[in-house]
Amino acid sequence: MNKQLRVALVSALIVLPLVWGVTKRMGSRAAQPEASAFAQQVDLSPLDRVAVYRDGRIKSYGSFANQILGFISGPHELLGQDDTFSYLDLMLRAGRYGDADIVHVKQKAMRVQLARMLDGVEGFDDARKARFIKSGLLSPRLLMEPDVQQQLRVWSRDLIRTAKHSDRVLGALNVLSPMRVPGSGRVMLQAEQVLGRALCVIPPGSGRSDAQWFSIIAVAPQSGGVMVVLDGLEPGEIEVVWGAWDRLVVAWRSEDAGGVNSAVAELARVLPTLKPEVYPSQRKLGWESWYFSNGHMTWVWLVYLLSLIFLLGGVVYRWASARWIGIGVFTIAFGLHTFALGLRWYVSGRWPNSNMFEAVTTAVWFGALVAIVLELLCGRSAMRNLFALTGAAASMVAMMAAHFLPELDANISNRMPILHDIWLYIHTNVIIASYALIAMASVTGVLYLLWRVGGGGKDYAHVGGAASLIDAGRFGEKKISKGEVFDGATMILLELAVILLWTGIIMGAIWADHSWGRPWGWDPKEVFAFNTFVIFLILVHLRKTSKDKGLWTAWLAVIGCGVMMFNWVVINFVISGLHSYA
Repeated sequence: MNKQLRVALVSALIVLPLVWGVTKRMGSRAAQPEASAFAQQVDLSPLDRVAVYRDGRIKSYGSFANQILGFISGPHELLGQDDTFSYLDLMLRAGRYGDADIVHVKQKAMRVQLARMLDGVEGFDDARKARFIKSGLLSPRLLMEPDVQQQLRVWSRDLIRTAKHSDRVLGALNVLSPMRVPGSGRVMLQAEQVLGRALCVIPPGSGRSDAQWFSIIAVAPQSGGVMVVLDGLEPGEIEVVWGAWDRLVVAWRSEDAGGVNSAVAELARVLPTLKPEVYPSQRKLGWESWYFSNGHMTWVWLVYLLSLIFLLGGVVYRWASARWIGIGVFTIAFGLHTFALGLRWYVSGRWPNSNMFEAVTTAVWFGALVAIVLELLCGRSAMRNLFALTGAAASMVAMMAAHFLPELDANISNRMPILHDIWLYIHTNVIIASYALIAMASVTGVLYLLWRVGGGGKDYAHVGGAASLIDAGRFGEKKISKGEVFDGATMILLELAVILLWTGIIMGAIWADHSWGRPWGWDPKEVFAFNTFVIFLILVHLRKTSKDKGLWTAWLAVIGCGVMMFNWVVINFVISGLHSYA
């Protein structure tokens, strides 16, 4: 093994553990206290194959619990517990959480203001204040303070800046607020009823796949112990389900882990047998639970990072061994990425491009696919490694965003009605593929700028465009500088991106005319998609007129990426419009 390759391997072995440590400390789940002994002894794994009906979709219990708890605690776990445990615990022992810091306030400016308002309130000391400002977690008791409630209602009126965050907190408090049980004088948190009604695990007796399922508390015996009668379901079946659930409740409230595990196993055995014709396959439910318990496979960004380390060595130092290792690791990363995309497609029953999480992860999959194709076409040219490098960089950043940013909600939901159109598969995929190529072009643009800062000349890909550079590199017609190589790769990526972007805009206009009755409505996303295209029209002009073509190309590649990111981030999360669903 030569010295250069040893340096690359040692660098990778040093960098990756550090990055993995950062991932563990800064991941989407902040550090939490260790779960209780009861939580550690309870085995809820049989529920991985139990289906729950929610918002018109049948999903696994694990993904259902993840979605519901996300509305309350955001990206955090409750008291170090798994979401599958926390859902049932919040439902059956809600009193534990009255003064526990479990409700997430997302916006930091809101946290600071609330912390000031709570100064002097009993139980809100300096240590708790610091934890709240850092994590955003606060207890229902403190959030129910009159001044805090009034401020939350004020924020709910600011539709642009704070309403979304405030409404989410108020919604969580609606679940966790006290209520008096009629006729009993007992006071409990509404979670017992709200979460019980949401746990729709009993399939419809009609056998229709689109019918509403029944919640677990809907089959509670009536006065005198008379069992509820549901059309299409035998009373004996309902009695077995309720008996298992009742045993689970009693064991849970007494912290009898063995009793809970026995009741859970019985529920997981019985529920799929009630209406097998409408119950999803155990295999599919199992894969969905696996997908969610493994972080939606966004950890693939680490594999892309590893490939990036070797590919940089291949590009900068022209190490042949590093090139092949980098290409190999990049191919493995792409294979894992493809598996994650295919698994989400299998679980959801649709191509994954209906929300921001899916758009981001699918876009860079397209980019990585194009990178592999270009590497095959240009593998003997001076641009070898560059396309894999740009694909790895763009994919790594996107998968990191999907991993670390809770704004990219990974929950699987039904497609909005307006998206039930063939143009979704055409327009949207073409646009997001162009965005991935724009991001990749910005990487080679930055490499060109760094080369210029390091003393490189005004080199660029000459007459004939990028194709001539490929031929020159392949047949050795002349010596090619790194500046020409970087500029040529940037031009190839931008040429493809501009073609796809313009095609996507035209297709979007056709879809808009089909869906909304007009091809163009100056919607914010339409405007900034066109603005991104204008940046590259300027590039076409400067490519003809400027003497320093390479420099302008690199700068406009970076600026175009910035405008594209503004369109994707700010327009989606800050400025509302007709495209807000995306």
